[in-house]
Amino acid sequence: MLKKTASVLKYIIPVGIAFVLLYFAFNNVDFAEFWAKARLVNYWWVVASIALSYFSYLLRAYRWNLLLKPLGNPHLKTHRTNVAVLIGYLANLAFPRLGEVTRCGILKRNENVPMANSFGSVITERVIDVISLLILILFTLLIEYDTLIAFFSNAFSGIANIEGLAWKGALVIIGALLVVGVLIFVAIRSGGRFRIIARQLLEGIFSLRKLNNIPGFILSTLLLWVVYYYMSYIIIFAVPETSHLTWQAGVMLLVTSGVALAIPVQGGFGTYHTMISGMLMLYSIDKTTGVFFATLLHTSQIVAIAVFGGVAVLVSLFMKKYSDGPGISQPAE
Repeated sequence: MLKKTASVLKYIIPVGIAFVLLYFAFNNVDFAEFWAKARLVNYWWVVASIALSYFSYLLRAYRWNLLLKPLGNPHLKTHRTNVAVLIGYLANLAFPRLGEVTRCGILKRNENVPMANSFGSVITERVIDVISLLILILFTLLIEYDTLIAFFSNAFSGIANIEGLAWKGALVIIGALLVVGVLIFVAIRSGGRFRIIARQLLEGIFSLRKLNNIPGFILSTLLLWVVYYYMSYIIIFAVPETSHLTWQAGVMLLVTSGVALAIPVQGGFGTYHTMISGMLMLYSIDKTTGVFFATLLHTSQIVAIAVFGGVAVLVSLFMKKYSDGPGISQPAE
C-alpha cells in the first residue's frame, strides 16, 4: 500500500508543480492579445527548429554509441540507437526521467545491450550534460553578466536562504551517491547475477575511461549544444516582438532552457514557461509576449518529440532484433 502511494505521489507532485508554475506564468496574461500573436508568427522558422531538433537526437545517439561500443557492443549503429533515444524522450513527457530507463530497455530489446551497462552510461551522459551547462553559464557570465545575475536573482527571489538551500541540495546529492555506492558494493559482494549487474553498471558509469574516440565525443558534445542553441535562437525570428534580439540573448535563452528542463517536471511544463518569460522580461519584452514566445518554443519541441518519437515507436515494432550482443552472461561455477 505504501509503495503504491509513493508511486502515485511521485507522479502527482511533479504534475502539481507544473500546474502551479503554469498558473503563475499565465497569470495576468492578456489572452486576446496572446491568441492574436499566433496569427503573426512566421511558422517557417518554427518548422526549421523542429527539423533541426532531429539532428540533436542523432548526435545524442552517436555520442551514446561512443560510450557503449568499448563495453562489448561494437555492432551498434547510430540510426538504430536513435530509435531508443527518441522513444526515451517520448517517455519523458509522461513522467520525469522515465525516458532514461525506457531508452535503456529499448536498447536491450533491440540491440541486446545489458541494461546495467546502458543505464550506467546514461548517468555518465547526464554528468557531462551538467558540466557542459555549467561551462555555458560561465561563458554567459562573460557576455551577459548583469542579465544573468538579474535572472537568477529574480528566479530565486522567493527563497530566503539560497546559500543554505544549495548546501542542503549538495548534501542530498552526496547522500544519494553514497547510498547508490553502498548498494553497488553490497551487490558485488553478494555474488551471482546481482554481482554481474552491479559490475556492468559500474562499467557504464566509468565508460569514459574506455572511450576509443575522444575527439568524436568532444566534437559531438559541442555540436549538440550548437544545435540546441540554433533550435531556440531561430524561433526568435518567428515572433515580430523578439526578432531584434541579439545572439547574446540567444545564449541566455539556451542557458534558461537548460536550467528549466533540468527541473524534474513532465516535459518542462510550467518551469519552461515561467523561466523563459521571466528571462525575456529582462530584455524589455512584455509578459504576454514572453509567455507566448515560451509557449511557442516549448510547443515546437513537444511536437518534435511527439512526431519523431511516435515514428520511432512504429519503427521499433518492425525493427529486426540483434541477437548476438553480449547480454548478461551466467556466473561461472
